Amino acid sequence: MTEKNIGLTKEKLKELGVPDELVDKILESGAPSVNTHAEGGNGGSAVSLTYVDNYSSLVLVYTFLLHTIQSSSNRDRETKQLNKSLLTTLETAMKDQQEYRKAFLQAINVLNNK
Repeated sequence: MTEKNIGLTKEKLKELGVPDELVDKILESGAPSVNTHAEGGNGGSAVSLTYVDNYSSLVLVYTFLLHTIQSSSNRDRETKQLNKSLLTTLETAMKDQQEYRKAFLQAINVLNNK
């Protein structure tokens, strides 16, 4: 770790390109010092993980379809069959969503333990 305090002098201010008429005013006002600070390191990396949890939305639609199937009459057979197939699709999507969540949490654990 290195730290440097550079006091500003008339020559330094001129060297930095400060106009002559301002140099005296700056020095009269208690010329500020410039502090620099540098610290060595090993480099780094950044990881960005994004996860969208749709499980609650899937459960909501699943529950709605299940209720619709149970309360529908026999005369609407086609709609009932369609809703049953949608239920199967939603069940698969819900299982996939659980697997995605598990994989996301595993990735976080791996990154935290590095």
